Amino acid sequence: MKRYRFGLVFALWGMLLYGAIDAMRSATGPMLQAQIHITYTQLGTLFAANSIGYLLGSFPSGFVIHRVGLKRTLFIGSIALGAVLILIAFPTAFLMLWVAFFSLGFVMGWLEIAINAVVPAVAQTPRAESSGFNLLHGFYGVGATLFPTIVTYLATKSGHWSTPFLDVGVLTILAALSIVQYRFPNLAGPDRKQSGVTSAKRQQALTAPLFYALLLGIMLYVLAEVGTATWLPTYLVHAEGMSLTASSWYLTAFYLTFTIGRLTGPLWVHKLGSYASILWSSVFSLVFFGAGLVVPQCPILFVVSGFGFAVTFPTIVHLASQAFPGETGRVIGMLLTFSGIGSIFVNWLVGFLATKVGINVAFWLIPSSLLLVFVSTLAARWLDRTPLTSAREASL
Repeated sequence: MKRYRFGLVFALWGMLLYGAIDAMRSATGPMLQAQIHITYTQLGTLFAANSIGYLLGSFPSGFVIHRVGLKRTLFIGSIALGAVLILIAFPTAFLMLWVAFFSLGFVMGWLEIAINAVVPAVAQTPRAESSGFNLLHGFYGVGATLFPTIVTYLATKSGHWSTPFLDVGVLTILAALSIVQYRFPNLAGPDRKQSGVTSAKRQQALTAPLFYALLLGIMLYVLAEVGTATWLPTYLVHAEGMSLTASSWYLTAFYLTFTIGRLTGPLWVHKLGSYASILWSSVFSLVFFGAGLVVPQCPILFVVSGFGFAVTFPTIVHLASQAFPGETGRVIGMLLTFSGIGSIFVNWLVGFLATKVGINVAFWLIPSSLLLVFVSTLAARWLDRTPLTSAREASL
């Protein structure tokens, strides 16, 4: 673990950066819409372009990592990410913006597989891996918590929505140069010898109904999380008449509770169990988010719901990683590919529904997705009845 400490530190930095970029895209949405003069549907199309790029970038990345290694994937991806963030600041025509958002998504999808793969590569036990995933994705929340107000300040002070993208792009390239002098682990993951899983059994696992239940669960969860992260400021500005600054503070507060949930996840997820943690988290976020829509005078309810969003994503990734040892890169690649599908769907659908029936109605897509996460998790728990699963859960 100590030998590859920088690898884990860089992964944490990378996930913090992802939270910052997602918050940046969301917080600048209303200003982008006003300055480029586009509709909800067109704004949703830009967000969907980002998700389509993410989907196409994430799918091959897991296979490439196994061939070229983590270090090369992280270095090339980081340099490309910084370059795209800089370039996205210049287009003004809608078509060029679509291409820029697509390119940003492609690079982010490519790079995130490698960032996630660092955790099982350095973890020594299943419990350490579970804690590592929650810590890693907790840093996503740190970035998403800190950046909305910073982004709003930079954008309003400069007078243009794209200024934060330029600044973060330069910072990303500078950080990427530090990779050259450090060693990174191979993608072998934690000690898999105790699992007793043969290559043939792994192939059977990849076609198991359990895996597809987990894929469905993560897709539905991402639909809810991305829908909230991307559209909450726009919802608060247009449905509840908030200022852009106030809406960015609510997004910051949402990510604060979200981050608290992820950083404290290692303290309670293994006590409740992986499936129970997802089920209770889904109910929690469903109740509070739905209440926020029913009682619009209390937007603080959206903030509270963030705690329930916290552990679902990393816990699903952990379950799949443990279920299919030795195939970590490919498994994570498929999981994040399906999460990209959910992101594409929600970004387009919320924008479309908001244009047709109003954003108040469109936002009900979020609690509906959370309900379906609960159902798919129940299905996955029912399917997950193998002796290997019982041994895994006992070790957590």
